[in-house]
Amino acid sequence: MPNRSALLLEKLWNVLISLKLAVIVILSLAITLSVATVIESMHDTKTAQYFVYRAAWFYGLLSVLGLNILAVALSRLPWKRRHIPFLLAHAGILMILAGSWLTYVNGVDGSLLISEGEMNSAVELDELVLVSKRGEEVRTVPFPWMPASVAKSFKPREFPELGIRIERYVADAERVTRYFPADGSNPEAAPAVQVRVLGAPMGGAPEFWLFGGDPGSASQKLGPARFLIRKEEQKDLEAPSVAQGSDEASEARLDFIVSKSGALRFQAVSVRGEKKSGSVDLKTLQAREEPVIVDPGWKMPIRLQVKSFLPSALMETRYVERKVKPVGMGTAQPEPAIEISMAGNPASRLWLGLGDRANFQDQNGNPATAGYFPKRLLLPYGLRLERFEMTTNPGTNDPATYSSRVQVVDQFQKTEADLRSLPVHHITMNEPLEWKGYTFYQSSYVPEIPRPTTTILSVNYDPGRGLKYWGSVLLILGSVALYLAKTVKKKKTKELQNA
Repeated sequence: MPNRSALLLEKLWNVLISLKLAVIVILSLAITLSVATVIESMHDTKTAQYFVYRAAWFYGLLSVLGLNILAVALSRLPWKRRHIPFLLAHAGILMILAGSWLTYVNGVDGSLLISEGEMNSAVELDELVLVSKRGEEVRTVPFPWMPASVAKSFKPREFPELGIRIERYVADAERVTRYFPADGSNPEAAPAVQVRVLGAPMGGAPEFWLFGGDPGSASQKLGPARFLIRKEEQKDLEAPSVAQGSDEASEARLDFIVSKSGALRFQAVSVRGEKKSGSVDLKTLQAREEPVIVDPGWKMPIRLQVKSFLPSALMETRYVERKVKPVGMGTAQPEPAIEISMAGNPASRLWLGLGDRANFQDQNGNPATAGYFPKRLLLPYGLRLERFEMTTNPGTNDPATYSSRVQVVDQFQKTEADLRSLPVHHITMNEPLEWKGYTFYQSSYVPEIPRPTTTILSVNYDPGRGLKYWGSVLLILGSVALYLAKTVKKKKTKELQNA
C-alpha cells in the first residue's frame, strides 16, 4: 500500500510540473477571458461576473495554475544563482494570484448614495440577502442575483428558516403598479389621483399616481415642486420651510385633499409662501368631455391635468421583465425582483423589488416582515455631500463631466460649525478619494430636475492590492532578467563558436 500511494503521489507530482499542464491551463484561461469579454460587451458586467469572474470553476482554474507554478519552482530545488530570474517571475505570478484570492475573500466592492447636505456611511454591496423579522428575531439568508437567461428556468425555492417561499424571480425588473376601486371599509383602502404635469420646467409632461395608502406613493417631487395627496382629517398644508438667510423655500407644494364625502380639492403654496386653493370638478372628470386642469398659481409655468380620481382605492404592484434597457450615464445596473408566498399559505403572494419590505402574518397569525435588500457594510466614518456638480455638452442636456464635493465625518454628532470647518475633498471621474484603506470613485448619479443632487460613489477596499502590485513588479523584473540572461548566454555561445 505505501508503494502504491507513493506511486500515485509521484504521478500527481509529474502532472503538476509538466509543461503540458501549463499550456492547457494558460490556453484555457485565454479562451475563458475572451469569452468573458464577449459576455460583458453583449450583456453587462454582472452577467460576466456570474458566469466567469466569480464562478467557482474559474477560481479552480486559477488554483491549478498556482499549483503548477509552485510545483515547477519547487522542482528546481536546490535553487542556484542562475534560477533567480526564473524564481522572480514565478514568485510574481504566485503573489498576484494570492492577492486576487485575498481580494475575493475580504475585499469590498459596493456603492454609496449621498444627497446634498446629507451624510451616509452605509455601503451597499453586490451581495443580496433575504431578511425576515418575527418579533425581535431577525434572520438573513443570502439570495444572489442571477442573469435573465438563468432566471427563465428558476424553480420555486423554500426558505423554512424565514417562513417564506420564492415563487418567481425576475433579473431585470420593471415595476408595474395598478390602482383599482375598493370598498371604503377596507382598512388598507386610501384615495388615489392620477395627474399629468404640464409645463416646460418639468422637461416634458410627466404622469404619475398619488396614493394615500403608501408613504412612498403619497408624495412625488419633480424639480422645485412637490405633489401630495391626503385626507381632509389629516394635517393641513404648511408653508415649505425656509432656509436660514433666505426669503424663499427650497420647493413649492401642492396638496390634493379628499373630504369624507369623496370631494376633491387642492391647496397650493409657492416658494414665497403664497397660497391658492380650489376644488376639482369631478363631474367633468367623470364625463371626460374636456381636460380637468388645476392651476396652482405659481410663477413657474406649471399646471396639472387630473386624469383619474379614486376616493377609495387599493394598490397592486407586480414586476415584469424590462423590455427597454436603460442606456447612458446615470443609469443603474439591472435590479431583480421576487414574488414570495408565506409558509403554509401559497395564496399569500406578493412582490418585493430590491429594497422593498412587506408586512404579513405568519402561519401562527403573528406579525412578521420580509425584505429583499443589498447586504450593507457600515464604514467607521461617514461621507457628507456638500455639492454635486455636473457640466453638459454645449447645446444639449447630455452630461460631459460630473463630480462630488464631499467631507469625511469621523464623528456623527457634529455641529454645523464643525462641519463647515472640515476640509472638502473633490471626487471626479478621474480623481478618486482614498481614505483609511477605502477608495471612493465617482460612479454615477440619480437623475433629477432641474439638476442632480444625489451622487453615487463606487466604494472599493482591496486588501490584496499590495500583493498584486509587488507581484507585478517581480513578474516584470523576472521577465526582463530572463530575457537578458538568455541574450547573454546566446552571445557567449556565438563567441565560442566563432573562436
